[in-house]
Amino acid sequence: MGFFKTAAEEFEQGNKYIKMKEYSKARAAFEKAISKKTKEYEVAQVMITLLNLQENNKASTYASTAAFLQQKGELEVTFGFSAIKCSNLAIECMAKAAELNALEMPSNNSQELKARAEALFTAAIKYQSEIGMNTLIIPEVYTTVKITGIHKASYLMATGNEDMAESVAMEDPKRAAEYLLTALNYRRQLDDINAEGKIQEKIKLYSKSAACWICGREATGETIHFVSMPTEVTSFQSKSKSTSPLPSINNNASIYVCKACYLAISKRADAISKQHLEIAITEMRNMEARLNEKINAINEKINVVNEKANATNAWINARIR
Repeated sequence: MGFFKTAAEEFEQGNKYIKMKEYSKARAAFEKAISKKTKEYEVAQVMITLLNLQENNKASTYASTAAFLQQKGELEVTFGFSAIKCSNLAIECMAKAAELNALEMPSNNSQELKARAEALFTAAIKYQSEIGMNTLIIPEVYTTVKITGIHKASYLMATGNEDMAESVAMEDPKRAAEYLLTALNYRRQLDDINAEGKIQEKIKLYSKSAACWICGREATGETIHFVSMPTEVTSFQSKSKSTSPLPSINNNASIYVCKACYLAISKRADAISKQHLEIAITEMRNMEARLNEKINAINEKINVVNEKANATNAWINARIR
C-alpha cells in the first residue's frame, strides 16, 4: 500500500476503523473515499450517515436521516460486524424522531402534559407496530445493548401515562391514580424496580381521601388537595365523633388538613414571621446606631487625651532644649 491511499483503500480503512470503534477516523476515511470517487460511493454515504447518529439525540437529525435512508430502499451495508438494511433503519429513525420530538415538548401545565403524553403514545405505537420484537439497530451497533421495539414502546407508554396522570391530578386525583396504575404495569414489564416504588407511592397518595380536621371538608389526593400536618392529638380527641366518615387524623402525632386551610395557616405564619423579622431588623439597626454613637464618643475622648499628651510632650521637649 502506497503513501497515498486509493479510494478503495480509504473505504476499506473506514471499515477497519469502525470495527476498532474509532468512529471519527472512520468518518474521515469514508469522506476521503467519496472525494476520490469510490465505486462504493452510495455505501460510503450511508456509513457516514450512520456515524452521524452516534451520541446524537436530535429529532431533526433522525428525521433527515430517515428521509435519506428511504431513498436507498433495500440497500444493505455492513457496519462493523452488523448487516443493516437501509429500509429497516429508516423505520427506526422515524420512530426515534417521533420519540425525541415528544420528549422535547414542554410540560409546565396540564395542557402541555396531555399533549406530550399523546405524542409519546404515537411514538410508542410506531415502535410497537413497525419494529415489534426486532432489536433496535443504533443502540446495538454502538453499545451492544439489545433493545426491542416492544421494550421501547413500553417505556414510552409508561412515561406517557405518568404525564397523563399529572395532567389530571389537580381536577381528578382518582383518575390520575388510574393512569399511574397503567404506567406501573408498563414499568413492571421493563423490570424498573425504582420507578415501580415511586409510582406505587403516588398511587397510594392520589387515591387517598380524608376530611379536613379544621374545616371538615372532604378531599381526595394527598399532597394535592390535602396534607398531613404534625401536631398532638389527645386520646379524648381521637375518640371524638367526626361529621365525616373519612379520617381526619393520620396518627396521634398528625392530622389531615385541606390545602385551603393549610395555605391559610402557612400564609398567616409567613406574614407573622415577616413582621417579626422586620421588627428584629429595625431593632438591630437601632442598636447599631446606638453602638456607633458610643464608639464615636469614645473616639472623641481618645482624641482629647491624645491632644493633651501631645501638648505635654511638646512642653517637655521645649524645656529640655
